[in-house]
Amino acid sequence: MRLISALSAIAVIFSLALPVIAETTARDETRESLIAFNDRFNQLAASHDAAGLIALYDEDAFWIAPATRPSQGRDGVPRQTITFMSENNGRLSHTVEDLFISDDGRLAVMKGVTRASVESHGFQLEGSYIYVLERAGESEPWRIVLDMFSNYAAE
Repeated sequence: MRLISALSAIAVIFSLALPVIAETTARDETRESLIAFNDRFNQLAASHDAAGLIALYDEDAFWIAPATRPSQGRDGVPRQTITFMSENNGRLSHTVEDLFISDDGRLAVMKGVTRASVESHGFQLEGSYIYVLERAGESEPWRIVLDMFSNYAAE
């Protein structure tokens, strides 16, 4: 009788724990996919692949920068900036400091540090960025739907 009671208790505990374990695993996988997204961004930037970087943005993405009006569409400011960086062998990289993920894993906010430089034009920048990313489902790629940043001249 004690064996049956112990087995019943174990079954109840596992039935309660499995959804939590599954949710934690899904959240970890989502987190890993966002880190992989950032790694991909840095790889594309290092190889000066402007088309690859631009493809990370949603067609209707918003771009918000200090002292300028927000713009919409990846074919505007994102394309101009990324093309300029690529054509001038600029260096661009992001680190991830914080991630916030929606409960359904289809929307995320990524915060971090950006570093950029273009030797031929004599500038070097550092600053912070915030991306809002979206995907249609777990098997779909992340797309930047909002890119907001604040840069300052690096010393």
